Amino acid sequence: MHPTRGSAMNNVSITDSSGQPMSDKKDYCDSANTDSGFLSGHNLNSSEDIVSEEQHRAVENNQNIAGSHTVGASEKQPIETETDLDSGMIPDEELESGNLGLMDICERFDRLMKRDWMKTFQQDEFGETQLHLAVYERNEDLISKLVANVPQQFLNIQNDAAQTALHLAVLTEQPKVVRRLLVGGINQSIRDMDGNTALHLACSLGRAQIAKELLTPSACSELSQGVSYTKLPQDLEQWNYDGKTCVHLAAEAGSMETLRCLINAGADINAREGKSGMSALHISIEKGNEELANFLLDECPLLSLEAVTYAGMTAYQLALIQDKRILIGDLTKRGAEQISLPASDSESDSEDEMISNYYGASAFSATFSGLSAINVS
Repeated sequence: MHPTRGSAMNNVSITDSSGQPMSDKKDYCDSANTDSGFLSGHNLNSSEDIVSEEQHRAVENNQNIAGSHTVGASEKQPIETETDLDSGMIPDEELESGNLGLMDICERFDRLMKRDWMKTFQQDEFGETQLHLAVYERNEDLISKLVANVPQQFLNIQNDAAQTALHLAVLTEQPKVVRRLLVGGINQSIRDMDGNTALHLACSLGRAQIAKELLTPSACSELSQGVSYTKLPQDLEQWNYDGKTCVHLAAEAGSMETLRCLINAGADINAREGKSGMSALHISIEKGNEELANFLLDECPLLSLEAVTYAGMTAYQLALIQDKRILIGDLTKRGAEQISLPASDSESDSEDEMISNYYGASAFSATFSGLSAINVS
């Protein structure tokens, strides 16, 4: 302490609210035993002593203010301990209060991740959970247990190929598992790495039964009591990353039953695929599938016979190019307009033929003045 300031303070008489000189009380400012606020020694080993000491100090402070005497140990309040286990979830009121620190959130998240049902949805080196593996193993009991006891968002976990358990159920041809996952609330609009939804896969494989399960809404009797489930509408005209809708994939697979399910669900039978603009009818003719073409012509009243590709080609013209005489006759019987091929397609003059016609048959073997042969040996 500065010497002049010390002498000045010694001449000042300070009293408390009761009139008693403060000089008779312990000077905490100059004490060498001032508490730094850190715990040391045995204080670190006994939480009970810490609480008791803090309560004792609080009582002393109240006595100094009121001028009363020190209370005995019998007036200390008992320590309350909570025996309820923390679920690991963060209550809504705590989230709204904004008082949670980063360490608090991390600690609670760590406890959440240690819960038993969370372990079942941890991903392996291929990104797959126990639900994915249960589908591979066709373990319907385990699948039902997992679907019934976890939040819906965990059903949508994708593996490294961006496949959910629903994609795998379609690929492994398990219609019952597909239905169980749908009723459980899995999102069937999720795409895999090729842009295929579960319905795209079912159509490309020609699996009509699975396609029917995917297109049928869940009935109230299927839903568990107390479970809210909202069916997401499917976009039947959605392209995959190859520019194909479910109709195009079913046509390529030659599955008439799958096409029938799609048409009943409201799919556009005249939809054009993204690369060349072909419809299902064009695909049937390109593949020479007479049975599929006749199905489309006979059972699809909304089928357009004059739909064109991006090159302006109708189904009739495509049949002419491929010389599909039976299909040409079928299209003609159904009223297809008999349009001749465009000039660019009927003329087969290539660039080489044009050069040959202009310069003569020996144009490519002729020698030209001013040019010398190059020795490449």
